Amino acid sequence: MRIVYCGSGAFSVPSFQAVLASGHEVVGVVTQPARPAGRGGKVRPTPLAEAARQAGREVHEYPDINAEEAVEQLRRLRPDVLCVVDFGQLISRAVMDSAPLGAMNLHASLLPKLRGAAPINWAILRGHKRTGVTTFRIVKAMDAGPIYLQRATDIGPDETAEQLKRRLAGMGAELVCETLGLLASGWAEATEQDHAQATLAPRLKKGDGVIDWTADAEGICNLARGSWPWPGAQTTLCLSDGRSMPVALAAAEVAEGASRGGPGTLDEELAASTGRGRVRVRQIRPAGKRLMEWQDFVNGYRPRAGDRFEAGTSE
Repeated sequence: MRIVYCGSGAFSVPSFQAVLASGHEVVGVVTQPARPAGRGGKVRPTPLAEAARQAGREVHEYPDINAEEAVEQLRRLRPDVLCVVDFGQLISRAVMDSAPLGAMNLHASLLPKLRGAAPINWAILRGHKRTGVTTFRIVKAMDAGPIYLQRATDIGPDETAEQLKRRLAGMGAELVCETLGLLASGWAEATEQDHAQATLAPRLKKGDGVIDWTADAEGICNLARGSWPWPGAQTTLCLSDGRSMPVALAAAEVAEGASRGGPGTLDEELAASTGRGRVRVRQIRPAGKRLMEWQDFVNGYRPRAGDRFEAGTSE
């Protein structure tokens, strides 16, 4: 089967590599243009562009895949299906119609739950215990097309969004190849989603990571896991010697026992009180510094009982 593969982010790379190894013919690779990235602002190609070029494939970088010249180029490639994974652009009807089987997408949730740009983060932020991957046929409405296949998995109690993303990318690669096999054989069946059960997972904003210490301990721990590595669970640590430093929590756990002070206050065990329960920090990153184990941070910065975390950002 002739496939045009559309992707951009790191999540799209395992599926691309699996499709290459599957025996299908990848006749085109489409991605977003190279853009400035990182603190230095160096222009970098997308992770998919790098992987495709390493595999000896020509890469088409489209600022807008729906532009007339892009659609014409897709038609000339004569794909049977478009395979879309972590691409970052909406797909128009004209693009879908460039392939007889339309466009198939991999989404990192159990649709119709968590439609949108950040399903992995929001699954953890909202305290979900299970998530998964879904392949579906793209339609005009976002992530609302009929489903081909799904595969579920438990979310580990300490799993961060970064770790879960890597794991779901591997699961998704298998599901993409299975779906393409069904499409090639003519046995693929797509089941309409129950739209009444849909929930949204919008793109994260910097402010989504700010810790509210009046929230419950479990929610704050979910925020640390679900927002890592970006935007990070952000707060400001105010020390008794007058120092005040923005930090981000990368890992935390619920500590036994009730709160022993005002929200955000460190007790004698250096656990932080919350609106309900206590949080024990496990990993922390001071603004502009490396990620540190909590004990290393304590040894270096010397926080003590009575110091407190307050709302604030890490950058």
